[in-house]
Amino acid sequence: MGDKKKVEVLSPRQLPSRHAMALNSLAGVRAEMGRVYRLVLNGQIPSDEMTRLIFALKEIRCCLEAELLVDVQQRLVMLSRDVENQNGHRVPHQPALPGR
Repeated sequence: MGDKKKVEVLSPRQLPSRHAMALNSLAGVRAEMGRVYRLVLNGQIPSDEMTRLIFALKEIRCCLEAELLVDVQQRLVMLSRDVENQNGHRVPHQPALPGR
């Protein structure tokens, strides 16, 4: 059997201390990505750990973007209900989202 390197995964308690970063906004996720990147540059965590953490942060970012998109779509639906055409008649409601 060949020599296999033991993979060490850092628990959150083992990560270098940090300020609490809210991950409920795109700016917060971006800041956390930057913090993780700097930890690698400073030799505080291995690059493979950074890769795992950045992947998780990218998934959080995607969820936040999807929530924003749904919010914008809902607002457009509400606005379209209130828009009147040139003749002063209401525009018939047409769902902006499939199946709604």
